[in-house]
Amino acid sequence: MVIIMNMVLIVHGFPNSTSALRFEWAWQHPHVSRRLKHVSRKKPNQKSFDFCLMVLSEMLKVGPWCRLPLIIRWLDDNFAETYSTSFSPPLHMPICYGKVVPRKVAKKISREKANGELKTEEDHPVLLCSICGLISEKNESLTCIKPSCRLIAHLICLARQFSTDDKILPIEGTCPSCNTNVLWGDLIRKMIGCYQDLQSDVDNSPFIVISDEDIVD
Repeated sequence: MVIIMNMVLIVHGFPNSTSALRFEWAWQHPHVSRRLKHVSRKKPNQKSFDFCLMVLSEMLKVGPWCRLPLIIRWLDDNFAETYSTSFSPPLHMPICYGKVVPRKVAKKISREKANGELKTEEDHPVLLCSICGLISEKNESLTCIKPSCRLIAHLICLARQFSTDDKILPIEGTCPSCNTNVLWGDLIRKMIGCYQDLQSDVDNSPFIVISDEDIVD
């Protein structure tokens, strides 16, 4: 017998592979995970696909996953139309539709030479944090997603300013430079290289995939 698998839904936006793997393990073993003890067991007449969506819905309501800047993406329009109302993620987790088109972002190299060596984008002047006023390295600095905003901030400085509920990981906040309300996840994505092209639909984080293999029990 040949089983054809089609990817139906993916969850991405995890900060690293370890976080993604822990999420995947808990999704596959909800009754072993200490965070999902409240999830009811699969009913005899319940399809595995429906059960997986129910578990996903519950996972997105509890920590630590409820605070992560995750993205729910439907890859199959038919399943999206049928099951999209089966769960409601937190408001800061967008639901997207369509395939992900990966694109590599190449570093630009300047033709100007300094002491016989080529300069790259990594050669930059001293940056000062807009919040604490101390020196901030470029690869450790957050900038606003608004192109005209001049915010430069240490990750920890802006996280402390955004945190209003004594949690380590903020969800959203107001930019101290342009007063724009921004999602923390969007700032992190820009920091790691996303949003360099507004038409790009790329996220450099791991994926969690759910397929239609379990539709038939």
